[in-house]
Amino acid sequence: MQAPVGAGEFAEVVQWNGNARFTPEFRSQNVVRLHSMGVSTDGERTYVAYQGAGFFVLDSSDLAAGVPNPELRLLTAVGGQPTWGNPGAHSAVKVPGRELALATDEVYGNRPGGGFQSRGCPWGWTRLLDIADESRPAVVGEYKIRENEPQFCQTAEGQDPLNTWFTSYSSHNPTVLPELAFVTWHSGGLHAISIDDPAQPSRVGRYLPEPLATVATEDPVLSSGNPKVVMWSYPIIRKGLIYVVDIRNGLYVLRYTGPGAKDVSKIRFLEGNSSLGDASKLENRRKR
Repeated sequence: MQAPVGAGEFAEVVQWNGNARFTPEFRSQNVVRLHSMGVSTDGERTYVAYQGAGFFVLDSSDLAAGVPNPELRLLTAVGGQPTWGNPGAHSAVKVPGRELALATDEVYGNRPGGGFQSRGCPWGWTRLLDIADESRPAVVGEYKIRENEPQFCQTAEGQDPLNTWFTSYSSHNPTVLPELAFVTWHSGGLHAISIDDPAQPSRVGRYLPEPLATVATEDPVLSSGNPKVVMWSYPIIRKGLIYVVDIRNGLYVLRYTGPGAKDVSKIRFLEGNSSLGDASKLENRRKR
């Protein structure tokens, strides 16, 4: 983590690397590397997506308090963290106002020689985690789309290389309210998910754009096959409208009209990868 920019220079404040905490055997069988993280609105907790090593919680209160020589302390016991295989956790954010976190995967098509992320069908999905005990978070619910079910992989559509090697039906980036999550899902579009009951998250909305007929350059991994939709960004909610990017087809501005739409319409600014705007206000809406 770095201090604010000054005179064109960045000063490193603190660093943390958990790789050495895992046994050589575990590292040989799992993708052990930090992909991304989400920080609580007060800055005291950091939620880590450690890919094949799973999900962890760090104590970042020293940074939040601005103490000299701050430390980042691991709260989740190695061996007690939730894991679900490779490539594993891609993004991790806290659900505001609740003792829950939401994690996404990112899995590409099953291309020969495509690397650790190219697992292919059934790709990756979204998990909800109970973080009441930060030493041992636990997965309590999952949300999948049709293409994430094993039986889809046995269909002709699920075995067509144009639909499995050069595209992805994987979750990617989330923006989360206390009872709703908006998740970009590559070729699955944008999904609005009710997380009111974390054990049974359910779809309450979806937007799948009509792809452009042609583009100058297709993404060789994500849009060379079919369909040619690649929803990608953390959705941004501004003045009740949702801004989301498909890296092939462009920027979309949407209005959500499903359950909880009134709450969404009141959002001045919210974005899953920051604590700006209404994040603190939502965090204060306590709900278990």
